[in-house]
Amino acid sequence: MSDGEGRYRQFVEASSDCMKELDPDGVIRFVSGLGCAALSPAGVERLVGMRWLDLWPLEARDMVARVLDRAAAGERVDFVGARRSGDGPSRWWEVTVAPVVADDILDHFVVISRDVTEQVELQASLEAIIELLQNRLNETVANSATATTRYGTLMERLESEHGARRDAEMRLAGVRERLDMANRARDLAEAGARQAQKQQAIGQLVSGIAHDFNNMLQTVIVSLSGLQDDSDELSPRHRRMITYAVEGARHATALTRRLLAFARNQYAQPEAVDLGDLVMALADFARHALGARIVVDVLRQPGPLPVWLDRHGVEQALMNVCLNARDAMDGFGNIVIEVGERIGDASLPGLAHEAGGLRQVFVSVTDNGGGMTEEVRQRLFEPYFTTKEGGSGLGLAQVYGMVAQAGGAIEIESETAVGTRFRLVFPRYPGPCALDE
Repeated sequence: MSDGEGRYRQFVEASSDCMKELDPDGVIRFVSGLGCAALSPAGVERLVGMRWLDLWPLEARDMVARVLDRAAAGERVDFVGARRSGDGPSRWWEVTVAPVVADDILDHFVVISRDVTEQVELQASLEAIIELLQNRLNETVANSATATTRYGTLMERLESEHGARRDAEMRLAGVRERLDMANRARDLAEAGARQAQKQQAIGQLVSGIAHDFNNMLQTVIVSLSGLQDDSDELSPRHRRMITYAVEGARHATALTRRLLAFARNQYAQPEAVDLGDLVMALADFARHALGARIVVDVLRQPGPLPVWLDRHGVEQALMNVCLNARDAMDGFGNIVIEVGERIGDASLPGLAHEAGGLRQVFVSVTDNGGGMTEEVRQRLFEPYFTTKEGGSGLGLAQVYGMVAQAGGAIEIESETAVGTRFRLVFPRYPGPCALDE
């Protein structure tokens, strides 16, 4: 699941609205949102396959049928109606029905229902209070000529009832504020969905190109290997050129693997790995790969740090982050790699709850480079986006793909002229780690 998709699902499931998708015949085929629990206390999944019309009382079905007809004609329709929830009392719902058209053909309806019972009851209470005030005022004015003391008592009651009305208006303002928050969450969810569709389309394109290119490279490598087997018949110059060609083809094969990892179609081999041991083993290689002018310090919390992921994928991802940190420091500076465990919240996708909180294993890479602007940060994981001359723009996209495959998330902290911290967070694996061979 992509980061955009994760955020979209969280917004939809956390919404107090009831969101439904109906096929062109009005049959429910998708339900989500906290508000749907009121329609089916035994489980919202029972609503899937039902006609939406059947959820309404008999006296309202003609009106609901007309709403669907208007929506099928391309019109967005809003209405308010009462509906009983199981054996409980009737609830008032504000409903929006919008058609979704593809290639000039109705594909499905989107129905968003919002429970406005509290607003309706508040409005009814306000009207009742106003009517009561008016009746009592009329009665008091009629008797005021003969009872001045009763007039004083009336004023006291009016003040008390005015306070009640003020409290009711404040409650109504709170309801409106929650509705505004729900609308903002819906807007964010729609933006996340559009970004997820864009990433999916690019991933499918990259995957297809990488597969075809990899097949052609294998043919080239096999042919060159056959020439190397008969190298005794070649001149030293030809043998050297064949060696260069084989090396270049293998580098191109590595690039296709990175492309497939970004598209999340590469075959992964997840296993139980101690992330602390993996980072300690990778640190020496990183020191040599980054150069003598880069100082690498590793901080590890004691104890096992088990995670379930592809060992080679996370090694490649960490090296990509370290190389990115080196480039951000222009090849000179300090990198701190920290690996450990923490108790986090439930905001990251794919992480399971345990007693006492959400246990997460993390590895962070911190540099003291120039940091990044907010514009660069927003586009950091887009494929082919790079701020380096001659860069491919696939390194951090590969990191994103590996972390998403492992069910984790990426946190970024950056400040201009101070530095950047990349933190890769994974769910803690509850079982034992496999022994390294």
